Amino acid sequence: MEALFWISLVFLFYTYLGYPLLMVLWARLRREPAEKERVLPSVTVVIAVHNEQDRVRGRLENIFSQRYPQQKLDVVVVSDGCTDGTVSVLRAFDHPRLTVIELAANQGKAVALNHGVAAATGEVIVFTDSRQRFDPDAIELLVQPFADSRVGGTTGELVLCESDKEGEPKGVGLYWRYEKALRAAESAVDSTVGATGAIFAIRHRLFEPLPKGLILDDVLTPLNVTARGYRLKMVRNAIAFDYLSSSAKDEFHRKVRTLAGNVQLIQLAPWVMNPFRNRLFFQWFSHKICRLIAPYALLGLLISPWFAGKPGYLIFGLLQLPGYAVALLGIRIMMRGGNAGFTGVPASFLMLNGAAVAGLLSVMFGRTGNLWKKS
Repeated sequence: MEALFWISLVFLFYTYLGYPLLMVLWARLRREPAEKERVLPSVTVVIAVHNEQDRVRGRLENIFSQRYPQQKLDVVVVSDGCTDGTVSVLRAFDHPRLTVIELAANQGKAVALNHGVAAATGEVIVFTDSRQRFDPDAIELLVQPFADSRVGGTTGELVLCESDKEGEPKGVGLYWRYEKALRAAESAVDSTVGATGAIFAIRHRLFEPLPKGLILDDVLTPLNVTARGYRLKMVRNAIAFDYLSSSAKDEFHRKVRTLAGNVQLIQLAPWVMNPFRNRLFFQWFSHKICRLIAPYALLGLLISPWFAGKPGYLIFGLLQLPGYAVALLGIRIMMRGGNAGFTGVPASFLMLNGAAVAGLLSVMFGRTGNLWKKS
């Protein structure tokens, strides 16, 4: 039990503090080359939609209002078995640089994206969803790193706002700032592990068809790019706006989707667990896999002190109980739609680890079929 205690403690420290600190320090030792001249490659924005009749027109208006040469920008929207008025809205938009592909049956986001990229003509493919909005210069900023031939993909930054309309960004707490800082450090060292699904781009020729049923296209596609020796850069001033989840349940579902996607990825693309094929294996394991294991380390840390047989361990075990009580109180407040206040951080941490367990169970019992529709 003493061994379990220390293994659990060291593992949790590495996962949430040690690895991020290592990447931040490593990034400071790296010097990025000077920016090259401005580039304006042809760009195709690909969007997969399922029953988005209320959002899709505004999304297209936002993309076509980008400050980017219009003759070099086109959009492909794939209707993935929509049963509402989405296709009618798309047909009515009637823009010369818009291509609409209608799939008769709902086959999942991965299949829809495969169709979209197959119809794309741009040198660079930009991926996004129907819910977000781009800053006016987002696409131009996103493609500038492609001036470097070593860069195969880029990812922008997601800013969460009060509502689905662009406005003043709202502070979204410690965890989201922590996550974006970690991605930026990984980018400075070499490449980020995965991208922000709301805004990322790759060279068209590097796209590899996605397996049917895949949840995290924004992780597998970037890993495919880096596995071929290219870098995936984070461009923090290329901004997409999204809105905060309307409830704690929605946020929990989003986390379950992401963490289930990491488990599923190991099933659908087992090479990601091979350090000889996955060039970013160290970052992948430290950033993604360790978080899937963390809930069980937390359990080990909670149980082991009571059986270690020494007073110091027992005191540590007792000290954990108020922390869990505060986290559970915060979860209760959040589930009722209230402001969790100081209980928000421990509550979010506990929900994140609960989502990792729920994500694993979703994959084990085959309940991942419609998770992408909530993204």
